[in-house]
Amino acid sequence: ACYEAALQYAGERVQFGKPLAGFQLVQEKLTRMLSQLTTMQLYCRRIADLESRGALRPTQASLAKYTCTRTARDIARDARDLLGGNGILLENRVIQHLVDIEAIHTYEGTESVQALLIGRDITGIGAFV
Repeated sequence: ACYEAALQYAGERVQFGKPLAGFQLVQEKLTRMLSQLTTMQLYCRRIADLESRGALRPTQASLAKYTCTRTARDIARDARDLLGGNGILLENRVIQHLVDIEAIHTYEGTESVQALLIGRDITGIGAFV
């Protein structure tokens, strides 16, 4: 939703006589957001395939949570930034999604906890205190 809001806004908002979407940096930011979004979708698809075959390991789920919540937060922050001051207005939806992803980041297990689970798996050494 953040990507879609940013894309719509970039097409509608006019600055210096042209839509924001006509600026190189805005196009690069939209491209990065779409790339990140597609990466998350493919990652989740792979995890779902593993789960449906009964082959999903807990560490793979942790890595997906770690990666997707971090990436979603980046997309939401970029969308908020692209909208400028309008990014904090509830009517543009972006700030609500940014706050929501913070909650998801927490209840899916903070990235620190997920990193410890993953680190234990890849090193064989538990670093929990």
